[in-house]
Amino acid sequence: MKKLLVLFVALSAFTFTSCSDDDDLGNSIVGKWYLHSVTYEGKTKVKEYECKNKDYTEFTSNGKITEYRYDVENECKKEIEIEGTYVFKDNKLTITHSDGSEIYNCTIKGDEMNVNNKDGDKMLFKRLK
Repeated sequence: MKKLLVLFVALSAFTFTSCSDDDDLGNSIVGKWYLHSVTYEGKTKVKEYECKNKDYTEFTSNGKITEYRYDVENECKKEIEIEGTYVFKDNKLTITHSDGSEIYNCTIKGDEMNVNNKDGDKMLFKRLK
């Protein structure tokens, strides 16, 4: 579970294993994404957000990634902001931040992004509108 938390932070902060690099907006990684569910050791858990649509990861067209987290116990005020860079090519997402680099497989289809790590853990992100 610790690896999954590190994956979530890395992925959501600079925080993805088979992503398309189409220029089509519907399949682009550029935008704001929130974590919808996680599959770990074969069990899927849907993420429930008390600060609805405030926790998200943003990918910009210039290769920057920023993770925004909000503290539910502090009236949903911004708690953490993490920044880094990413490269998305050939269904591989490489995220680099102060703790190093991670590579993920990522597939994007419309408003859903599926991300997998090398351990087989899966995350489903949905695009914020």
